[in-house]
Amino acid sequence: MNISTTIHQGLDALALETDALRVVVIPGWGGKIASLYDRRRQREWLHVNPHLPYRLPTYGADYVRDFDAGGFDECFPNIGVGDFPTPPWQRVRLPDHGEVWSLPWDARCSEAQVTLSVHGVQLPYHLQKTISLRGNCLRCDYLLTNPTPFAMPFIWSSHPTFAVHPGMRLEAPATTVVVAGSLGAFPASAGATVPWPQIGAEDCSVLPPYPAARAAKLFFTELHAGYAALIDPADGGRCTLRFDLAQTPHLGVWMNSGAWSGIPGVEPYYNLAVEPCIGADDLLAAAHASGSAGVAPAFGERRWWLELICD
Repeated sequence: MNISTTIHQGLDALALETDALRVVVIPGWGGKIASLYDRRRQREWLHVNPHLPYRLPTYGADYVRDFDAGGFDECFPNIGVGDFPTPPWQRVRLPDHGEVWSLPWDARCSEAQVTLSVHGVQLPYHLQKTISLRGNCLRCDYLLTNPTPFAMPFIWSSHPTFAVHPGMRLEAPATTVVVAGSLGAFPASAGATVPWPQIGAEDCSVLPPYPAARAAKLFFTELHAGYAALIDPADGGRCTLRFDLAQTPHLGVWMNSGAWSGIPGVEPYYNLAVEPCIGADDLLAAAHASGSAGVAPAFGERRWWLELICD
């Protein structure tokens, strides 16, 4: 693997390269992975939002309206805006999509990896992400440290948004899915637990035509194996996300087929987020109440990992 400094969309960045992949990381923008480029297929896997410029965010900014620019962001220790659920931090209000996506991360490079790290603002945690490349595999190893005498519930969600088109297929090793929310003509309503992939008369693992004008946030909570994959039948391309179910037991999926943009005055667009996660809810308080949230033990740590493999 080769590591070099570069400029990406006007921002300081790091490029990690093998013969198979080129990955671009922006430490100053929450450690964002801005590009996952398959050199053999000449294919960019990550979505780029043409309606939002690349610029460094400020803490507490509106993620959806101003900074959902595409790529792979980190959501921690929450997703939806809300109060922290346990003492001694009950009055702490956590911002949109969490704290760490909007913070600059420290970056240290070696011959084999890039180590990114960040400290919490309103909560006293330390989060570290070590990125390495081997052939066609991008690997992220995470270390969360809690230096306090209080257990710290959290949500962590990877948030890679993918460039997709109709006819591509989402492979998830599950037979049911929870519909957390839906828009338009999605064939199941919010709050329902429904079969997967056949929902009613439709195979929802196949991405619908552009005029579908529907969207849904889904949570897979009973996975049979630790992976999910995007497959393009048009050229055989495949991006597989691998993870350890014992560490990362949930999978969130945002399927936006021309129903939503979140940006005033912008027409709905078409993309897909595949999100291995810890915590099967966007609200930390709800995930904690249901028992799905992660917990960093007092004076302790949590570790997990995620791989993205491009074939």
